[in-house]
Amino acid sequence: MKPLPLEELEPVLRRFGVLYAVFARPDGKVLLHWGDPSPIPNHDVDNTLVGATRDMGRVYRSLDRMLLPQMDVQGDHLGIRSKVGDKVVYALFFESRRFEASTPVARLRAEYAFCKSLGNAVDSALQPWVAAQ
Repeated sequence: MKPLPLEELEPVLRRFGVLYAVFARPDGKVLLHWGDPSPIPNHDVDNTLVGATRDMGRVYRSLDRMLLPQMDVQGDHLGIRSKVGDKVVYALFFESRRFEASTPVARLRAEYAFCKSLGNAVDSALQPWVAAQ
């Protein structure tokens, strides 16, 4: 299996301000850890981050028949979980303070629009890799 296209993924992750990302196969084998999880307020990141990033197989199964991406709150951070076809599952974490809105509903809409754009950009960066598998 070819390595993930870091040269395509990294600019997307940086542009969207992702702090930490985990990419894995559906069986849970981690393909890539990217970034620094230390700003996310948990000491045992692999076991305590939303989606338990150590068990990416479980993350993949949890997304079955769900609208993607799925959003989760982790303290002052948001995380999204998504998958690209049946080849790769990912969890991405970033600060949620960037979303200012006049109402909770407006904030949720802004967060979801951001997460959807981020998920689409990551999916687009991974599509050629997925097609080659």
